Amino acid sequence: MARDLYIKQVRLDSTAGSRELDFDHPVVCIHGPIDTGKTTLVECIKYALGLLVEWRQVPAERLTSVTVYLRIEGMEIGLRRSTVADLMTVELLNGFDGQVEELLDVEPQADSARRVVGEVLLELLGLSELFAPPTAVALLGDGARLTFAQLYALCYLSQDTVDGTESVRGKANTAQSYKTVVELLLGLIDAQMRVLEARRDDLTQTVGQLRQRTETIAEFLTGSAAELEEELTRSRYEEKEALTALEEVKGRKRAATSHLDPLRRRVASLEDRLSKAREAEGVASYELAAAQKHLKQAQQPSAATPGDRCLVCSGSLADRQVVEGCCWLCTCELDPAARAEALRIAESVLIAAEQRSVEAAKVLGEVQDALGQARTELEERSRLEVSPLSGQIEQLSAAHASARTRVSMLERQLDPHRRLVELQRALRTAEEELRGVREDIKARKKLLAGRQVTLGEVEEQFRAIIDGLNLPNQPGARIDSNSLLPKVRSGKLTKVGHGVRTAINVAYRMTFLSYALLTGVTDLPSLLIIDSPRKNVGYGDQDQELISRLYTHFLEHISNSRAHQVIIVDNDLPSLPPQLRRRMHTIELTRENPLVP
Repeated sequence: MARDLYIKQVRLDSTAGSRELDFDHPVVCIHGPIDTGKTTLVECIKYALGLLVEWRQVPAERLTSVTVYLRIEGMEIGLRRSTVADLMTVELLNGFDGQVEELLDVEPQADSARRVVGEVLLELLGLSELFAPPTAVALLGDGARLTFAQLYALCYLSQDTVDGTESVRGKANTAQSYKTVVELLLGLIDAQMRVLEARRDDLTQTVGQLRQRTETIAEFLTGSAAELEEELTRSRYEEKEALTALEEVKGRKRAATSHLDPLRRRVASLEDRLSKAREAEGVASYELAAAQKHLKQAQQPSAATPGDRCLVCSGSLADRQVVEGCCWLCTCELDPAARAEALRIAESVLIAAEQRSVEAAKVLGEVQDALGQARTELEERSRLEVSPLSGQIEQLSAAHASARTRVSMLERQLDPHRRLVELQRALRTAEEELRGVREDIKARKKLLAGRQVTLGEVEEQFRAIIDGLNLPNQPGARIDSNSLLPKVRSGKLTKVGHGVRTAINVAYRMTFLSYALLTGVTDLPSLLIIDSPRKNVGYGDQDQELISRLYTHFLEHISNSRAHQVIIVDNDLPSLPPQLRRRMHTIELTRENPLVP
């Protein structure tokens, strides 16, 4: 059945006050002279639904906000949108108490977590999945997404489309998107079938590619994968065993090395003592040489050595003639007792220095002997305890490296075998999915077999309305099966007169509502807004009769059904029988009482 979209009330707030208008009727006619706000009123509905509106001068200067209360699939909500503040936000109101339930964006915002009003309306209408990928992608191409604006274009026949001077599909739609929307809503196509067919084509291509790759790899493989796997298992076991033995010997070597640590510390201690003994022996040798020199000077105090200098002028004293027993510096005669005492002291110092030198040399020799013995013991024990383990480590390391190399080589040989197995598994999975998709397509075709008559039924309903309108000169109006737009016998609608063109466009849109009423099988919204049909038809006698027949159709087919709603905007009302006039709710605007307060 048609999707329930029904306007109940419109509230306008302006700088001069507020105004509420009752729309809760199946047929609503808004009439009045030019520039009283008729078109502005239906544009206010469009604006509150989150769509673009180019305001005329008066509403642009005076309107402050628009609120529309409507019923969507049995749920009553309100939509309020400011015309002066945040123009890109719509307030979602509770339909009963008018409280704000949620703020909605007019357009998707990259930094906003709020929902978009058009997407919310599609969701409430139950058309989100039908209008969004993958459905739209399957029908229109990659990245496509049908919008509420494209849907609303089917509900609103504006002034510039009612007479066919512009395409009746509306500015929001391209030729392809319009056709797609109509086909989807009338059930003329099935998007799921498109998705299945696209998936079938992708899987068919994938299966072909996988088969080619498996055949190519299999052609170049040699040897048995099972034999390679067995050999790889054996090589991995050998690698593991070699690594275990290697780690064991390394552990033993670490233990043996730790066992020799006390001896190493002893060697290090002796090396330190040897260094200190050598230092002490050097000091003793130096002191002995100094004592010997001092003794020599004490034995011959009157003689100057070649390096002696005068303390005043620094001149050499080596060639100076000094009398025996006199000081070689001041040439004064020395005290024999003092000379004897100095000689005695020098001899004592020399004896002590010689003793220290002998002791230092002895200690040095003992330390050198002890260090030699310790080193010999360390080398011998290392040779007996550690060196064999080092040799075993070298052998086991070589065996482990060889086993690892063998494992790597076998893994490289097995890699194409494994990739072949993966490809074969993927091929089986793709083949199974392809079989399932083909079965789904068969079942879907059976399900859709009865839908082929829908277009014929729509065209039949269109012809019935056209025949009832009794258009002048019988233009042969029909629906083009390619574009799903109306055309006439001679081609485009521009081939016929202005009034006939308007009647055909109105009849074309009325066809969808009539078809929904008769069959109840479409997803079309139940709302139709038509702006200025009478003005566009004309005011001649035949024109008056034609517009009366149009209004009669609205009232006879729609006025008794609250499931559908027609809103008509016109300058004045045609001549109608009283019983039909009573079926139509009118909103009259005058120059004294225009729309915007």
